[in-house]
This record gives sequence, C-alpha cells and structure tokens, in this order.
Amino acid sequence: MLMKCQCGKEAIIEIKYTGLKLCRSCFINFFESRVRKTINEKQYLKDVKKIAVALSGGKDSTIVLHILSKLAAKNRIELIAISIDGGVKNYEDITMENARKVCKSLDVEHHIFTFKNEFDYSLDDLSLAKPGQCNCGIFRRHLLNKKARELGAEKLATGHNLDDEVQSILMNTMRGDVKKIIRGEGIVRNEKFVPRMKILQKCPEDEVDLYAKLLYPDMDFSRTCPYRKEVLRLDIKKLLDKLEEKHPGIKFQIFEGNKKIREAMMKNMEEIGSPNECSLCGELCSGEICQTCNSLKEIDRKLRR
Repeated sequence: MLMKCQCGKEAIIEIKYTGLKLCRSCFINFFESRVRKTINEKQYLKDVKKIAVALSGGKDSTIVLHILSKLAAKNRIELIAISIDGGVKNYEDITMENARKVCKSLDVEHHIFTFKNEFDYSLDDLSLAKPGQCNCGIFRRHLLNKKARELGAEKLATGHNLDDEVQSILMNTMRGDVKKIIRGEGIVRNEKFVPRMKILQKCPEDEVDLYAKLLYPDMDFSRTCPYRKEVLRLDIKKLLDKLEEKHPGIKFQIFEGNKKIREAMMKNMEEIGSPNECSLCGELCSGEICQTCNSLKEIDRKLRR
C-alpha cells in the first residue's frame, strides 16, 4: 500500500517521531525549514561577513554548503569552502572530486590543503607509523581552524548532524569530560579560535542521507575512510539506532536534555578553563604542546629512525 503525503502526493519517507509522511517536495521544505530555524535560533548569520565551510566532499558537508550558498547570497555574506585532503588513495580522490564539483556548481571559492604539504605526511604515511589507529581528526581540526582564520572567516560551518552530536554527548558523559560537555557548541573564548556553526545539529542522519540523494543523485557519498577505527563511537551509533527504532525521537530527547544539563553546569562554573597556545606551533591546546605537534613528534621518531 502506497503512503500518501499530507499534500496528497505519493510519500517517499515516513518520519516516525512526528508521524508525518512526506513527498519529495514536502520533505525538502520540511528539512530546509528546520535548518533555517536552527540558524535563526543560534543567530549564526548575525553580523557575519565571511563564512568558511569545512567541505570533506561527504553528504553532510555538501548539504551544509548547498544550504548556506543560498542564504549567504541573500544576506550578502562571502562564502568559501575549505577542504583537507589527507591523501588516502581510493577514498579522498572520490571525496575531493565531489568537493570540486559542488563548489563549481554553486560558484563557491574553494581552497584545498593537503596533509602532505602541511605536515610532510599523508594519511597513508601516518598509517605506517600507527597501524590500526586513526588520529586524522586531530590534524583536520587543527588545519581547518588555522586556515579558516588565515582566510579571514568569522565562522566555520561543519557538517555535524544530530546523530554525531548525540554520539558525542554520550561519549563525553561516559568519560566524565566536563569541559567537553560544556563546550558542546565548540565555544572557546580566544581570538585564534574560529567559532563553529552546526546547522545540521537537529537533522537525523537518515534525513540528511535522503536530502543529499535527492539533490545530488549523481554523487557518490557511499565511501568511508578505511582508517576510521572509532570502535566506541560506532558501538554507540548502533545502540542509538536501535533505541530510535524502538523509541522514535529519543535522539532529540538526549540532545535537548544535554542542553539543560550544560546550562545548569555553566551557572555553577565561572571559568571553563582558557586554552593555552602550543609552544611549538602557536595553535590552541589544553597543555603545553598541542595534540597535532605531539603526534607529529611521535610519527617522526617512528618513520625517520
């Protein structure tokens, strides 16, 4: 039996936590309206002249760029894209091509930086130093913040969706990481830190998937990094997906509940702890030397001994 949309057309998705059944056009309107509401609630575009999008070439960051390209034009905001090419063969050759295509189609200025040029190593090289481990997130965050700042961006938009946010909430809670719980929005009070924009933070991953397929049907978003080894995060993802199937809307409940906990904690904490500047590269860190420089020192010892 065919599902019918509220408008009478054939539905392509049933959103269980709302009971809505939506056709293609109604789903696109539903998705974009929620993203615009998030942007307005967070005042992401207020007094901003230049935004950088962290564009990996995956579905999430592609959708962020697509939506912001429309809003930036209306609000007279300069929009640029920053891609970090780790140099993973048979993976980032595909994702970087996606990034180039979408930037060309949207007429967005595109900047690509490579691990090889910035750190002297590609991710394939790093895998030789740390077999079975992947610390690429440390290096990517380091470069994205640095390059966004150097390019004059006032905000850095990332592709974190609701599933990503809820997984991080549970991981930080399990580890008792109070600072990360409070800094859930990526808030750091330092001029070297480019404030983050997470416009998809209230969009479930399966809805982002569908939106991406509808708007970019010819792009391959199926590739995953072969070095991704976040066993705990993947286990939490599976658990959350099972809970969502049984209790539709549970991911939203965790997300909103964490906001209340963070607000209550902040009332009793005047100072979260200002970041330090790395004694080697000058970028922000919690200790004397940042994780990027520490990792590079270790890799140098292993690969150059």
